[in-house]
Amino acid sequence: MEKKKNNTELDLDEDGIPKLEYIQVGEFLLPNLSLEKVDGYIGRWGIMRKEYLQKHKPAVYSSMLLMDELNQHLIDIQKTADERMDVLEKQLLERDPAPDKAKDGMAWTRHMNQIRHQAEEYVKSEIIFN
Repeated sequence: MEKKKNNTELDLDEDGIPKLEYIQVGEFLLPNLSLEKVDGYIGRWGIMRKEYLQKHKPAVYSSMLLMDELNQHLIDIQKTADERMDVLEKQLLERDPAPDKAKDGMAWTRHMNQIRHQAEEYVKSEIIFN
């Protein structure tokens, strides 16, 4: 049984799991894995998602890594989180406008930091740790 994935053919065993080639490194056999280059940026949110998957969902992480889907997933998470941050910050500012920056710069800075922190908490709970 063969399945096409990213213009390469994967040999699957009877359980549908890809057969892997291994290379000898000292006394160990290591899977010969290579990841395709994917256009995109993996920043703060993508790295946070990767760490979450490694620690809390290792089976999902390993599966995505072996199927060469991890990098694209992290890029998608990064884009989604960035877009959501922008929307949330605007919504929070509309609901709770910042004080005048010229009159009280420290209060404005404090308010904007609180808005950013609230938006980050929403993004973490909705996108990263989900």
